[in-house]
Amino acid sequence: MKRYVLPLIVIAAVILMGCGNETETISINKRPIDRLLKDYEEWKEGKGANNCKEFTAYAASHYYGVEMLKEENQYLEYHDIYDFVSSSSAWSKLGDADEQSVADQAQEYANNGVPVVAINTDDEYKLVVLIIEGEQTTSSKWGIKVPNAAAFFPQNGPEPFINKTLNYAWSSPEGIELWVRK
Repeated sequence: MKRYVLPLIVIAAVILMGCGNETETISINKRPIDRLLKDYEEWKEGKGANNCKEFTAYAASHYYGVEMLKEENQYLEYHDIYDFVSSSSAWSKLGDADEQSVADQAQEYANNGVPVVAINTDDEYKLVVLIIEGEQTTSSKWGIKVPNAAAFFPQNGPEPFINKTLNYAWSSPEGIELWVRK
């Protein structure tokens, strides 16, 4: 009987430590970024163009292969993502997009498979763009090298895009914050 006590204690401790852990990750099947653009078009056709508000959260989860940006088992709508990441212990702010070291760090994280998002905090809807694997390119508008990105904007936003630089989404880095998932 004694030889079963220690393994049971270890199992119980592991289960208890995992409960309520906000940074716990659940792996899901990763999807190539070009497939996500096709998914977006199918999503719009199936749900209607006005019902794509949660697609950015879906895309981030499926691109990085980790369930995230969800509450109560539903993907967050794009306008709720900033409040979620800024109050979550699972995310940390890298910095502002106009700083070259922050842009470099964001691209490095994305190239290593770590989730990174850019959020326009000056916009009332807090539009979100994914930083994806790729190369940085110098932006004459921004005056720095900017990360590779993908965006799945809602109906009223710009056209969705993949494999374009962050400055394609916004003409200025003002108000753009970069966030990384720990």
